[in-house]
Amino acid sequence: MAEEAKETTSVNAADIKELPAVASNFYFWCAKCVGDRYHKVLAHPTKSSAKLECEVCGKKSTFRLVLSGTKKKVTRTRKKAKSPEEVWNELKDKTDISQVEPYSMKKKFNAEMAIDHPKFGLGVITEANGVAINVTFQDGERSLVHNRQ
Repeated sequence: MAEEAKETTSVNAADIKELPAVASNFYFWCAKCVGDRYHKVLAHPTKSSAKLECEVCGKKSTFRLVLSGTKKKVTRTRKKAKSPEEVWNELKDKTDISQVEPYSMKKKFNAEMAIDHPKFGLGVITEANGVAINVTFQDGERSLVHNRQ
């Protein structure tokens, strides 16, 4: 009897070189059953994939061949973001700091002006619209109100 039993070791996807035939049984991992189960091969939608259906729970899944050498891993290096202090130092060097305006929410400010805030210190305005300004301070960027009547 032991000789008649089917081989029940799970298939490693990397070891399979070609897709199993349609309508054949395929022993593979079932995520819903959380175990190795026989699956019926329903179709081959592409050259490297097969639609499977678990014979126990009926869940349909896709098996994909691992094709060697077809995809190259692309590694991209990210541009390191500047720290707020580095951005502030660059803006401070570009802006005329000899004319620092004290901050008041009643005053109107323009972009690329230097301001002196009572709490945050010296800052450079990067953006200005009708009611708000974006100011870069040494510890980071903040949005402040201006032009209040």
